Amino acid sequence: MPDLAYHPAAFPPSPPSDSDSPAAIIASDQHAFDKLTRTKDHWSRPGWSDKTRIIYWLLTFDEDPVLTKSAADIQSALAPLDYDLIDTADLHLTLTRAGSRDQLSDSEIDKLASIAAGRVGPAFELTAHPLAGSAGAVRYSVTPWPPVIALHATLSTLHDELGLPGGKPTARFRPHLGVAYSRGEGAAQPVIDTVATLRALPPVDLTIAHVDLVELRREPGRYAWDLLHRIPMMQAGPTDA
Repeated sequence: MPDLAYHPAAFPPSPPSDSDSPAAIIASDQHAFDKLTRTKDHWSRPGWSDKTRIIYWLLTFDEDPVLTKSAADIQSALAPLDYDLIDTADLHLTLTRAGSRDQLSDSEIDKLASIAAGRVGPAFELTAHPLAGSAGAVRYSVTPWPPVIALHATLSTLHDELGLPGGKPTARFRPHLGVAYSRGEGAAQPVIDTVATLRALPPVDLTIAHVDLVELRREPGRYAWDLLHRIPMMQAGPTDA
């Protein structure tokens, strides 16, 4: 697995002490979130407009019934806050970008998907744990990190091989699963206090059986996307008797 590194723009800036340990990941996420003093507007991001279209790799969950119920319960508690709640049909884990739509031709997108189909590795299990966040979002912690980090690294390497712009380096990747986005700046403590009441909710087990290549856009209060290619995770080969 590639090494993760401190980066001031990542959240948390420092990776957990053990990326394979649920306890270490949860503690790292919660500690960083609980230290916040201010929230920020998630949507105030340079380079984005209503016309921006970016090719991204996402993990999506096809309205997994257990995750949907968990997210709905969490969002009911978050409703009094000034946050945009993510529709359960839009729950996703962002991996990395391949480039802006105007930087990639249709043939490059198709080639990227075709090669990725032979590289993405076998299906794996994740667990979504309530609950932490960042300055601009409330989100589940996800564990363990190694299979997600390995997938990010595989896709990043493929972008380099194909000469595509790609996204942020794997060293600063911090996997998470958002449930709500902050609409503006404000005191963080009311959000931290609300989130703290939700940490006793049960975690949700997830099977990651595919990765999606999408054309992402922003609409008022949400991300939306068009699915370009769905790549099944590779099947594990037979073992010797």
